[in-house]
Amino acid sequence: MAQTRILVVEDEVLIAEEIRERLLQAGYAVVGLVDRGEAAVEAAGSTRPDLVLMDIRLKGPLDGIAAAGEIFERYAVPVVYLTAHSDQATLQRAKTRAAFGYVLKPFQIENLLATIEVAIHRARLEAGLREHNLAFATILGGLSEAVVTTDLRGRVRFVNAAAEALTGWAAAAAIDRPLREVLRLTDEHGHPRHAQVAATVVATRATVRLGPGDWLERAGGERVAVEGSVAPVTDYVDRVVGATFALRDVTTTRAAERLLRARTDELRVVVETAVDGVLLLDGEGRVLLFNPACESLFGRSAEHAIGRHIDEFIPRPGEGGWREELAGPAPRLWPSRARACSARREDGTPFPVEVSVGETNRDGRPAFVVVVHDVSDRRALEAAYVGAVAHEQARVAQDLHDGLGQELTGLALILAAIERSALDRGLPNASDVGRARDLTSHAITTCRGVARGLLPVAEGHGGLVAGLRELVRQLGEFKGPEIRCSIIEAAAVGLSPETADHLYRIAQEALNNAIKHARAHSITVTLEIDRKHVSLSVCDDGRGLVAVPASDGHDGLGLKTMRYRAELIGAHLSVGSPATHGTCVVCDCPQPA
Repeated sequence: MAQTRILVVEDEVLIAEEIRERLLQAGYAVVGLVDRGEAAVEAAGSTRPDLVLMDIRLKGPLDGIAAAGEIFERYAVPVVYLTAHSDQATLQRAKTRAAFGYVLKPFQIENLLATIEVAIHRARLEAGLREHNLAFATILGGLSEAVVTTDLRGRVRFVNAAAEALTGWAAAAAIDRPLREVLRLTDEHGHPRHAQVAATVVATRATVRLGPGDWLERAGGERVAVEGSVAPVTDYVDRVVGATFALRDVTTTRAAERLLRARTDELRVVVETAVDGVLLLDGEGRVLLFNPACESLFGRSAEHAIGRHIDEFIPRPGEGGWREELAGPAPRLWPSRARACSARREDGTPFPVEVSVGETNRDGRPAFVVVVHDVSDRRALEAAYVGAVAHEQARVAQDLHDGLGQELTGLALILAAIERSALDRGLPNASDVGRARDLTSHAITTCRGVARGLLPVAEGHGGLVAGLRELVRQLGEFKGPEIRCSIIEAAAVGLSPETADHLYRIAQEALNNAIKHARAHSITVTLEIDRKHVSLSVCDDGRGLVAVPASDGHDGLGLKTMRYRAELIGAHLSVGSPATHGTCVVCDCPQPA
């Protein structure tokens, strides 16, 4: 009570003093006694009372009602009127925002104190409500969503800044207008939706969601896509008194969604009509997508394949298989170019494929796209081509040996006879004939070497082991790096003649690369043979991978040829540097079971 400060405005001095005494006795603080309206306004500004007791009839041009209005507008101080007039006209005029109570003269002090208490309580409630409304309006005004509130009559009661921007209506112009004018909600065909939505919310007391198919027509006629919700507004006794619309412009989002759906449909068509097999794997290698081409390639339905591990379709060499390849936070992906592999059909039949793997993201988790290209027909054609080339080489070698070689041999015999005759007769051209005979003998040796080189290793060199030894011996006769050959035979070579010939040609190409490019001092050719594998390695101590044309990421012709031959025989070819320096070409070929 001591904290309540009251300004008394009364033009009768005795009454004013009486009121002051009684208020002091009741525990209130009286901050001033004034008798004119202008003085009351000035005193309210200087003392800032909690309440003003205002006589309606005052001296001067500003009566109590006018003074009370100014005080409340300027300082928001509540007013309790003291009046001897109870006529209807005076009471109607006194009904202003400032009026918090009336006391008719003459009055009992108990009635005055009770009116003051009620007025102060009401003023505090309204001040709290104003603060609440201010905070509420500040929060709603700062939202990025457009908020429009209506009453039960469908009249707009509140519009925040975002709603002004969205609807094209200023808040001052929108308040008290019908909802259908300010918030023109329509469906995708342009039919009005606001009345239906508001009626549903009021009737069911449930929140209605707005989404795909909902549009808003702005004040200028422009239509924008919206989404959001409409919720009922209830009072303190849980009565529905209106509805609140919370909306946001999703025109750009819907356009992006349409584009995404279009791109997704395009991608689906590409995947479903692709000639190559396309699989989508999760981070552990389980199949999530299996396109129709995969069904044809592997002889399995997508329904049967989904959820199975990729190892069942494309076994990876090594103990870890695909699980090791795809494991860890940074999976070791294959290069962007396709890698040769062997796939397996439903019946267990293997077939050659080229596989490329790329990493993607699915629901925030790593996933992998695997593209599988069946190279069975190409491999068959390549094998036929290589076979035809080998056959033609053998034919040319035979023609050289049986044709040109024999003719050169005959010529050498004739020249030898002429040389003997010239020597017997002492002719001066005998030495020239001898030189011709020597050149012919050298031509015969060269012809036989070319013929032997064109023949498969099994025919022209006595097999893979003998052929490698002979190759090292021949190359060692020329000036260049020292070439050594090491043969470790723990089992017999069980390779087919075609496979052995491809392995021999790989050794030829690797040796030529090392001699021409590596600047090596020594080269070692090693052939290790056991029951399961035949492993060939050609290692030099030269410049390292710079010697290999593939060091920049693009295989040279020699390395491409070696890789191609390795793929044809199902071997694994690797090119790398040892721990110190140089280059090693290693080709690991499985022995037939």
